[in-house]
Amino acid sequence: MIGTIERIKNSVLLKCSTLNDDVISKELVNIIDTRIYRFSEEMVSMIDSASMISEESLRQEVSLQIKTPIIKKIKRKLFIDSLALQITNDTFIEDALTGKITIKQIEKTYIKELEKNKSSNQLNMTENLNLDEIINNLRLFVDEKIVPNIKENAFLTNSIVNLVEKLRANLEDDLQKMINTTDLKYLDILLGELKEETVTKEEEGEISMFENLALENDSLVSNQEEKPKSNKFDKYDDMTLFNKMILSLNTEEEKLSRLESKLEKSKKEVDQRLNATNKNIEMNIQRENMLSQRRLELNNKEVELNSKLSEAEVIFLNMKPLIKGLNKIKDANDGGNTNE
Repeated sequence: MIGTIERIKNSVLLKCSTLNDDVISKELVNIIDTRIYRFSEEMVSMIDSASMISEESLRQEVSLQIKTPIIKKIKRKLFIDSLALQITNDTFIEDALTGKITIKQIEKTYIKELEKNKSSNQLNMTENLNLDEIINNLRLFVDEKIVPNIKENAFLTNSIVNLVEKLRANLEDDLQKMINTTDLKYLDILLGELKEETVTKEEEGEISMFENLALENDSLVSNQEEKPKSNKFDKYDDMTLFNKMILSLNTEEEKLSRLESKLEKSKKEVDQRLNATNKNIEMNIQRENMLSQRRLELNNKEVELNSKLSEAEVIFLNMKPLIKGLNKIKDANDGGNTNE
C-alpha cells in the first residue's frame, strides 16, 4: 500500500508540474499577447490623427514594459502555490487509498482545501495577482511619449489614461480565471490517477477471487486424495518458535528503522535545497525592487532637471532685454563723453 501511495503521489506531482510549464509557456503568453494587441489597436485608433507611433512599434514597446515582469510574477506564484498543491494532493491520495474519503467527497472539497492551503503561507512567501507596479512602467511610457502630444485634448488624454487602467483590470481578470481553471485541471489529474488505481484494484480483486476459488478446489481434491502431511513447525518446541518469531520481528524493525533514517535524510536534503531556492528567489526579488526604485529615482531626477533647465531658459530670455538696455545706456554714455 505504501508503495502504491508513493507511486501515485509522484505521478500526480509530475503531471501537475508539466501542466504548470504548459500554462506558463502557452496560456499565459497567449493571454498577455492578446491583451497587448487589443490595447495597441485601441490606442492607435485614438491617436491616429497625431501619427506619433505605429501600432507595431507600440505593441513592441508595451510588450517590453510588461510581458516579462508578468511572466516572472506568475512563475513565482505557481512556485509558491506548488507546496500547497502537493500537500493537498498527498492528503487526498492517502485518505482515498486508505478508505477515509470517497471520490465524490474529493470532488466537492478539493478546491476549497487547496485555497485554504494556499492561504496558509507554508513558505512564508506571498504573491498576488495585483499588476499595479508592473503597469506603472507602461503609465510612465504613456505619460512621457504619448500624452505630451495630445495634452491640448483633455478628453483624449483622459481616454488614454483610462485605456491603460482597463488593460490592467483585464489582465488581472484573465490571470485569475487562468489560475482557477488550472486548479480544476489539478483536480482532474488527481481524480484520473485515483480512478485508474480503483479500476486496477477491482480487476485484481476479481482475478484474485477466481484464483482463490481455484486454489480452494484444488486443496479439497488434494486433501481427499492424499493423507494429511505433518506440520513443518512440529519439530520445534514452543520456546524455539517464540525466539524465531522475536528474531524475525527485530529484523523487520531494523529494516524499517533504516528506511526511516534514509527518508529523514532525504527530507533534510530537500528542505536545505528548498531554503536555498527561497533565499535565491528573495535575493532576486530584492534586486528587481532595487532596480525598479533606481529607475524611478532616475526618472524623477530627469523630470527635475528638465524643469530646472526650462526655468533657466526663461531667466535667460528675460535677461536679454535687460542686457540690450544696459548696452544702449553704455553706448549712450560713451557717445556723450566723446562730444564733450
